[in-house]
Amino acid sequence: MPFNNLRRVPLIPMPSRPTDIGWLWEGYLMPGDVTLLTSQWKTGKTTLVAGLLRAMADGGDFLDRPIRAGRAWVVSEESEVQWNDRLRTMPIGPHAEVLPRPFDGRPTIEEWNGLIDEAILARFDGKLDLLVVDPLASFLPGRCESDAGTLLEMLQPLHRLAIEGVAILLLHHPRKKPSEIGASARGSGALLGFVDIIIELQRFSRLASDFSRRMLHGSSRKRETPQRLAFEWNAATGLFKSLGDVTDAQFEDNWSQVMSILRERTSAATHQELLMDWPPNQERPSASSLYNWLNRATTEKRIRRVGHGTRNDPWRYRLENEDDEYLDRGELPPLRDLPFM
Repeated sequence: MPFNNLRRVPLIPMPSRPTDIGWLWEGYLMPGDVTLLTSQWKTGKTTLVAGLLRAMADGGDFLDRPIRAGRAWVVSEESEVQWNDRLRTMPIGPHAEVLPRPFDGRPTIEEWNGLIDEAILARFDGKLDLLVVDPLASFLPGRCESDAGTLLEMLQPLHRLAIEGVAILLLHHPRKKPSEIGASARGSGALLGFVDIIIELQRFSRLASDFSRRMLHGSSRKRETPQRLAFEWNAATGLFKSLGDVTDAQFEDNWSQVMSILRERTSAATHQELLMDWPPNQERPSASSLYNWLNRATTEKRIRRVGHGTRNDPWRYRLENEDDEYLDRGELPPLRDLPFM
């Protein structure tokens, strides 16, 4: 039988659509697109979303990226009590609403479609710009993360909402084995193929000074998506701050510790030897980080470096001393007064 319901679209410029209204959050959330945010448990995905929602109250910018005012729903695995605890530190506002545990268990495809239908009605009424699902795995049937067919059956209804101009943000967990940036999401690769923008949230490092710092790694076909964005969250105020080049802050935060180790040395030391001297009660930097800090300090003339940087004669680092100003001019330092014997 002939199939008469095929929708054919000529390949010419099309009239504007509901999604042709620019970024909701530049580089990361686009009306009509699906964004996947992946990170380890308890790394701060939901906290980041709370900051994003708060910024959507009036628009302006969030982490130095333009953001538009809008209305949002959060489909959440957390209870209302858990959200109330969070809101004491990070009040958001009535423009955003949470759907705490909206199903008795994992939803059926019929229940999931019913939620999407409600979201579409809210969009028609001008009451929805962003739908957040936190986390995706809690609203998938059974163990369908690894079943591409079942996974896509649950994801496809999101396209009905996206086509009406809603931006969609899916929060997800990574696979156990280390993966390349942009491919860490747990389950079937069909998920990565389905979404339009991929964000991975990671701790910046294990250093104590970086406890509240995070890095966003972005992947998409859109040039506005940053490859990297570092930020810091203040737990006392709930405020977020973009850090720009976080290596500058990391260097300054840890340099006093490096100096205290150098003061205890009686001779120049390699970066590996200095790592061995690191206090056991403090998190050590990586060898590459310390090496970069020492060479930066050398360039800024905070310390001295000797050696040739080779295997047999590696760089060694020390504090400046009173003879250095003579050696810089190619002169011999004066003889020291010797004690009378």
